Amino acid sequence: LCTDVALKKYRTVDGNCNHPKNWGTSLTPVARILPPAYDDNVGSPRTLGKDNIPLPNPRTISSYVHPSTSDPETRTIMIMQWGQWLDHDVTGFPVVTEANGATKCCGPNGTKPIGAVNQNCFAIMLPCHEVNFAGSCMEFVRSVGATDKDGCLLNPREQVNSLTSFIDGSQIYGSTEELAAKLRDGTGILLKTKNDTFLPEDVSASCILRPGTNDYCFLAGDVRVNEHPALGAMHTIWLRAHNSIAKELRTRRPADTDEEIFQMTRKIIGALQQVITYNEWLPIILGTEATKLKLTSKTGRTKRLSGVDPRILNEFSTAAMRFGHSFIPEVIPIGTRRVPLRTLFNRPAEVLDNLDDLIAGVAGVGTPGRNMAESLDRNFVEEITNHLFEPPAAPKGRGLDLISLNLQRGRDHGIPPYTAYRAVCGLRPIVDFDDTEALGPFASQLGRVYRSVDDIDLFTGLVHEPPAKGALVGPTLSCILGTQFYNLKFGDRFFFDRYR
Repeated sequence: LCTDVALKKYRTVDGNCNHPKNWGTSLTPVARILPPAYDDNVGSPRTLGKDNIPLPNPRTISSYVHPSTSDPETRTIMIMQWGQWLDHDVTGFPVVTEANGATKCCGPNGTKPIGAVNQNCFAIMLPCHEVNFAGSCMEFVRSVGATDKDGCLLNPREQVNSLTSFIDGSQIYGSTEELAAKLRDGTGILLKTKNDTFLPEDVSASCILRPGTNDYCFLAGDVRVNEHPALGAMHTIWLRAHNSIAKELRTRRPADTDEEIFQMTRKIIGALQQVITYNEWLPIILGTEATKLKLTSKTGRTKRLSGVDPRILNEFSTAAMRFGHSFIPEVIPIGTRRVPLRTLFNRPAEVLDNLDDLIAGVAGVGTPGRNMAESLDRNFVEEITNHLFEPPAAPKGRGLDLISLNLQRGRDHGIPPYTAYRAVCGLRPIVDFDDTEALGPFASQLGRVYRSVDDIDLFTGLVHEPPAKGALVGPTLSCILGTQFYNLKFGDRFFFDRYR
């Protein structure tokens, strides 16, 4: 327990003692709504459903009940991009690595592994008639298991959040003292830049660079910064925001130390992210539920509730917050171009060359109707179901399927089935696949791959729910999201509108 929390004026970088019970610190176990449903009740992934019959293959589920179709929304791509940006502030599950680098779970060219299976692997075996992927195996490494003070895995197994749980701008500033020091320009008021305006270089990162150019991989507070240019652009504009605010504060407060100016700026940046999340983004997602849960500042100032646990819920990170993958578009508009997303993964060049056009495209500035996100539903575009992180000039079928990975991650973490969460959220039970009121118009298709409604993976169930009136999400998803964002607000003693 932390005894001096009231004396701290600013958050610690790693979240240590930001909460009286030290909840929400980086590199600590996540929380759960329900106990895990591991096959052995200890830590083996959930592979068995009702009556101990094997669950359907994740790729089969992805192909049959999550069609790779485009169905544009009336909202801009920023609704997706803010969700990802926010997610990278509060959740990050490190996967197990070997002493010599990344763990390999499949054989050469996507073949089945040869010999004994690595206990840290949970590879996805592809269906026999798969046409979009080469080989028969998709890489998947298990998340790191949390350990006790003696270094032994917790029983039952629990996962580690590498980030602080709080909405504090950790994707900008880092979640460890070591990374924070690398990102800061010495001990001054600014964050480190390259060429004065762009993110610094990470010489140890892996990204795709154009030969004969000055491209480089970015360094930021979160390791996923190079995933795609729209995300890199968000990192860049918030880096610039910090440095701009810090310079203005220095002008206005010449007597303050550099440390005071830096921490004051960091506090302002964190508050801005909370304001946008709770007053702009969440009301669109949750509708009136956001007001009921007092998640907007319109409901009055916040008083921290000592019993509220701000840790990230496993169900939130592993399933619920992944609803935003449905928003991901086929193309990113950059100036007059409409660039297929598959050609942008791990490529920072567009940030360096076309930052303004990139931000304008994501924010919907320009020709109406060209810059829209996809609708929030069970469908996902082919860019992420067949071509995720596909290497350039690679033979067909060398990418990944994000939906299969989502399902496998839920099983890796022992997440119970969807119906269990309807119960804990106070919703009526589902008894069969004819229940279109609960599971939407395509409920019967779920019955083609799942043997029982009690086998439905949480992620799949959540994105099949019809949206509640005035919201974009259904009742179970709203319940999980609402619980998490309530905890992040009322369990945070540094929340921007909290009573002092």
